[in-house]
Amino acid sequence: MRNFRRLSPLFIVAILLISGATPSTEKLKPEEVKIRGNIVCLAEEMHTHYNVELFKTHDHLYGVKTEDGKYYTLLWTSLAEAIFVDEQLHEKDLIFNGRVFPNTQLLEITRFSSIKDGVVHELYYYCDTCYIRFVAPGNCDCCQAPVVLIEKPLNVDSTIPSP
Repeated sequence: MRNFRRLSPLFIVAILLISGATPSTEKLKPEEVKIRGNIVCLAEEMHTHYNVELFKTHDHLYGVKTEDGKYYTLLWTSLAEAIFVDEQLHEKDLIFNGRVFPNTQLLEITRFSSIKDGVVHELYYYCDTCYIRFVAPGNCDCCQAPVVLIEKPLNVDSTIPSP
């Protein structure tokens, strides 16, 4: 009988690679995505569709519900902060660019825009006193005046084709 303890580690790795197995040290990469959908409270959606018990007052767990009914949980990052704090965005049809992490439905937003009257619009917050753009609502870093949400058509080529 052969003694397998004498096999070199390189030989074992070679066998794994030939067999199609990958070493466990290799990390899976997030998938780049572009998703169209609306902001929802995932807890409330699960209550509505699956009778999940909720407290009358609860923290919102925000996510995206896509046109085909798929749900993504949003990660709270500096680029996604507006989604969590500005309820005006919850009423809009949005396009999200971002990354979905392996074996999850966790969405990291890297950019988002709106669709209004079939046209893609850029979304940003603006201080019209200092002429500064921001990615989230709040007060201007310069003059401390409140910034306002701007929804501006990207260009004439940004029309969404009708289904």
